[in-house]
Amino acid sequence: MEKKFSKPSITSQFIHCPIPYHMDTYRGCSFNCSYCFARDFVTFSRRNKGENEKKFSYLVGNRADLLKSWILRTLKKDYDYNKPEEVAFKERIPIKIGATSDPFPYAEDEEKITYDILKVFHEFDYPIEIQTKNPGGIANIADDFINPNWAIAVTLISTDEKFIKVCEPSAPSAKSRLEAIKKLTEKGFKVMIKIQPAIYPKIIEDLPELIKGAKKAGCWAVNIEGLKVRITMPEGERKLMNTIGDFLEYDIVDYYKLHGKKSGSDRELTLDLKSQFILEAGMLCDDYEIKFFVADNDFMGCGCNSECCGTEALRGYKIWGNNSRSDHFDGQANFSKELGKCYVNFVRSKKFEGKTMNEAVEEMKKGK
Repeated sequence: MEKKFSKPSITSQFIHCPIPYHMDTYRGCSFNCSYCFARDFVTFSRRNKGENEKKFSYLVGNRADLLKSWILRTLKKDYDYNKPEEVAFKERIPIKIGATSDPFPYAEDEEKITYDILKVFHEFDYPIEIQTKNPGGIANIADDFINPNWAIAVTLISTDEKFIKVCEPSAPSAKSRLEAIKKLTEKGFKVMIKIQPAIYPKIIEDLPELIKGAKKAGCWAVNIEGLKVRITMPEGERKLMNTIGDFLEYDIVDYYKLHGKKSGSDRELTLDLKSQFILEAGMLCDDYEIKFFVADNDFMGCGCNSECCGTEALRGYKIWGNNSRSDHFDGQANFSKELGKCYVNFVRSKKFEGKTMNEAVEEMKKGK
């Protein structure tokens, strides 16, 4: 497998997100989700098919050896506000692994890319959030780590296996995910379920069994966010969306045109439609005594706190506090004061040129 080092990075979501820090262990993804939001990777990850489809040998793996070298150099340096990725690491902002590419593809069993990278972070007790559709991959290696500083989030949008097969054709089944989660929680790991994306109106029907399954598997929390549909998409992507629509017996793209609103380059459902499944999910979580988080930017004040990805399960970390989501919640004990001094050189937009993260957020809040 080709290997190429890619260090952690700050994301453009810093305007809204208290944890805008991520790193992928692989480039490309083997699960072929029809709704995939990682636009830059869609073509890359689907370019080959065939008998080795589940291995996807063309995935590019990250390099654990160079990661360790980068960490050691970073820890020796003073704060350099032109390098926000270094400042974030020194401040112990949690790193999300799996933001755009699943860290446990089937190739991981042989390649051990994610395993080796997690070992490096474990040496430094660094706070990591692992996002995956394959919790079995974590369960297989869990015994090799003593008290790791992990928060685990497993994507599960339904327990309807036929629907899962349509939406996530190469991903593990819902049943196998819940079984793997159960193994992890029995070992003492804190696991949350991410219902992302919640696909309307199917989600209304699926929520009772989904939340019940989360409780039975030992999950401590649930996170939810609705599906987004790109306003402009290539024909191939439209066909993938249509596979979901064919199952649901309506055209998703046309439905979002009629019952959605524009949000940047995407369309989202209107607030009244989204509120139907968000409120229902919240009530079910209350019934089962599970913590509830809402990742949807239209409902930033909903949920238990601003860390909707479940990073409160970690230890010894700080968050980026100057964001619109954190404005809805009290408490600044673990806010990083240093990250806001960093210059925004990681967003492809001239409107933030020469500005610090703090300055950029203040301009956005003023509507500039």
